[in-house]
Amino acid sequence: KLQADHVCYRTDSLEQYTSLVEALQCPDDDNFTLLVESEIGGRPIATFKLAEPIEIQSADSSYHHSINVVEIPSPKEGSPYEAGLEHVEFVIGGSTDCKSPINDDTHHEVLTSWMERYPEVSWNTKALRKQCNPDISTKLQIRDYGKVSIKFHLMPLEEVIEFEVGGS
Repeated sequence: KLQADHVCYRTDSLEQYTSLVEALQCPDDDNFTLLVESEIGGRPIATFKLAEPIEIQSADSSYHHSINVVEIPSPKEGSPYEAGLEHVEFVIGGSTDCKSPINDDTHHEVLTSWMERYPEVSWNTKALRKQCNPDISTKLQIRDYGKVSIKFHLMPLEEVIEFEVGGS
């Protein structure tokens, strides 16, 4: 069964990003743990682990899952965005041999196989060549959220962060 790894909530300004990240780091509140805040692509991105996960359930109750990692990027300068749900990322099967987020043959083979399994999907492969944590994506129109990116990769974001912070 496909499991969502994390969600990304986009902010519409550096001020909103700063305010939200500061609020989530309130010393009186242990509901959010900052995993990392770093500069990626010329803008700050913070990733938090939630003490109480976000619960997701399909309308017919056939699917239920908990997500406990939220990524919050600041907008890139000159690229205005509306605040809201930006993307959801899934870890796909076949990655049990994947021990590193560094792009290699395993990443390429599993992600390519996933795309071949769903040829009717319009895939964005731009991030397939990323050196760390490559992914493939598509966009879906989701009621109440608009157009949202759906991304697929081989390792949970929390493990990628541990790898990067640990300097492996």
